[in-house]
Amino acid sequence: MVRKSFTTLVLLLVSAISVSTWASTPPPPVNQNLGMPDAISNNMTFNDCGICHFNPDTAPAPVKQGYLPDRHHLRIDTPIEEYSASPFPEKSSDGTHKCITCHLLDWVEDPSRPLGGYFKFALEPTEPEFRDCLSCHKQVPGITSVHHLTKKAQAADCNACHGSLINDPNGELWVLRVISSMSPNPGFGDGDIGDTGYRMGGCRYCHNGGTDDVTGRVVPGPNANMLTHHGTGIAQPDSDTVHTCSLCHDATPPNHTLQGCVRCHAPTSLHSVQADSDGNGTAGDYEEQPFFGHIGTSTDCMGCHMGGTAAAVSTARALAAEETPLFGPLLPRIEERNTARIIEGTASTLKLKGAGYLVETPDNKITTKVVLTPTDSNKPPIEIVPENVTFSSMDVQIPSTQPSGNYSVSAVNGNMASIPINLVVTPSVNVNSTDCENNIITIAGTGFGSYLNAARSGTEIINMSSSEQCDIQSWTDTNIIADCGSGNIGNLQVNSVFGDAAVSVDCETGRPDWWSLWSWFASWGWSGR
Repeated sequence: MVRKSFTTLVLLLVSAISVSTWASTPPPPVNQNLGMPDAISNNMTFNDCGICHFNPDTAPAPVKQGYLPDRHHLRIDTPIEEYSASPFPEKSSDGTHKCITCHLLDWVEDPSRPLGGYFKFALEPTEPEFRDCLSCHKQVPGITSVHHLTKKAQAADCNACHGSLINDPNGELWVLRVISSMSPNPGFGDGDIGDTGYRMGGCRYCHNGGTDDVTGRVVPGPNANMLTHHGTGIAQPDSDTVHTCSLCHDATPPNHTLQGCVRCHAPTSLHSVQADSDGNGTAGDYEEQPFFGHIGTSTDCMGCHMGGTAAAVSTARALAAEETPLFGPLLPRIEERNTARIIEGTASTLKLKGAGYLVETPDNKITTKVVLTPTDSNKPPIEIVPENVTFSSMDVQIPSTQPSGNYSVSAVNGNMASIPINLVVTPSVNVNSTDCENNIITIAGTGFGSYLNAARSGTEIINMSSSEQCDIQSWTDTNIIADCGSGNIGNLQVNSVFGDAAVSVDCETGRPDWWSLWSWFASWGWSGR
């Protein structure tokens, strides 16, 4: 896993950032501002998870960001599958996620309550550990990272998280039919030493250990690619993964060959990683500054090909001129977005900032499209043509008809997709009608979600006149029946996991219908005297 390992995480870092914040050149290490930092993350803590996942606006990596409670609450009533993070799947009666398959409840005896007690969360919602990621998303400490024990990782669906920075390992495999002196060097060995102190023609010439002087992040060395890839736990002993070494290696170490590397790191992906270092709206025009990608300058070409000889550069450019598949469109990237949450039924504009959205070449102009892929269902992806597109920004109009759910959002140039980000479309909590008979209130609407009968669960109906909770008799996403007692009932508030709604209720008194007519007649009669 020596040469392949390097490039998956580190290539994520090559194309991530604006010109002004790139690490000093020449590397190593490459810049650490895109995707998962080039580090070993198999011994995470709750606070480590929070660096990326707790605040979508300040997360340093665009990895499945989003408002976490909404993302998880939208999983309710979806199937509990293999590798699911649900900690208590046995508590589900139908094999789908429920509140109680994630949140453990305790019964508290209280003789003053009608049932002799009440349910409460085993962990208080105000406690940080209430949503401790590692309570559900497991890792094997020191061996396997939490990200690589997921269903997608076990299926080698690496693109779902890494985008087109790597090739699809399950797609058409790139076969290097001829290994020549122009090929990159996958192993260690002897060779010409370049400016960085590492062999030219090998990945370590640019990608290796050290400290990124922009972010301050330390990349483990001296064999960063081997350490970080093995550190995922994939194919490692006692890792609980299904993979073996053959996922990446086609030869016994140290006799590594390129054939294992190109399953994920083939020319189709490598030659699309390039930043617009001179800010002219193009990339890969051979006028870029060195160490900003793979196809911008002679220096970058020579870093991989033929130990840095001019003949290698000439050959590579000749191949590009013949329009071979060695050179693809620029890989787009998403660095900022204006929101991670949209309410269903509301037309919204998703503003994205990054790079590679509008790329002009001598022969073509490539405009990025945006693809929304539902992540909680098998529904097909949705393509949206953005508006106000520049090289570094675009507006995406999300229609009001967009169904609620979790979506993976990617910017796509040709067949090159960015690292995806997460967008949450939450149900709108609406009350359509109410009915009250003998103080039993029926509320019909949408977006109520599921009910969890526990103290401070966030799912409740409050009688605003008395500030007391109503007794819930039944609760579905579209219908609630509650007993609010015999006191004054007028205004209620419906609190659901997705929001709240105010309700005005006109309750009947329980007298027969003729009483209203008699009351009016008597009042009229006495007033005429």
